[in-house]
Amino acid sequence: MNQPRFEIIQHDMGGWVRVFLGRGEPTGELGKFLSHGLTDWMRKRPHLRVHTIVPINSNGDTVELHAWYDQVLFPDTSPMAEPEARAGQ
Repeated sequence: MNQPRFEIIQHDMGGWVRVFLGRGEPTGELGKFLSHGLTDWMRKRPHLRVHTIVPINSNGDTVELHAWYDQVLFPDTSPMAEPEARAGQ
């Protein structure tokens, strides 16, 4: 059975992220796949808080999602921080 393959790209633009179709052609509404791609991106970055999401439309169909975010958790880089905690930075 040959299943269609496509790629959803998540491109971090520094302060906002762009989610769009890379290659291939999905079956069904693209917006659902873009939403899933944005959710996946957010789950991998729990230190960021998305505050605005805008759908980009073409001919009545959602073709991209743009989402703006704030960083809400910062690493402790003070001299008092444990050396092991700073080693991963």
